Amino acid sequence: MKSSPNPLARRASVTLERAAKEHDAPIWGTASKAISAPSKNRVEVNIARIARVSGQGQALFVPGKVLGSGTLDKKVTVGAFSFSTAAKSKIEASGGSALTVEEFIKKYPDGGGVKLVE
Repeated sequence: MKSSPNPLARRASVTLERAAKEHDAPIWGTASKAISAPSKNRVEVNIARIARVSGQGQALFVPGKVLGSGTLDKKVTVGAFSFSTAAKSKIEASGGSALTVEEFIKKYPDGGGVKLVE
């Protein structure tokens, strides 16, 4: 018997797809496809990678889960499908924000200035 897809991932994917169409923002369409991938292929990004690819004050979107391995010394805004407790704590401790998909799209509807981290 085939298992049903994760309803939270499905909702996030639909939200991103709608934002892509409403705001003519291809970045959200790309993120939607990544989130709707099978769970074994879903993106996982460590704090160390976010630290390497980001600049101070940058907005980053992870179409998957952010994990807590590594250190972060920059104030960044990170949107993601999910965060580990450690990752969320490290982002907030550096002065940044960890936002849900819905919160991130509300803040950056057209995706301008957002870096997709896969």
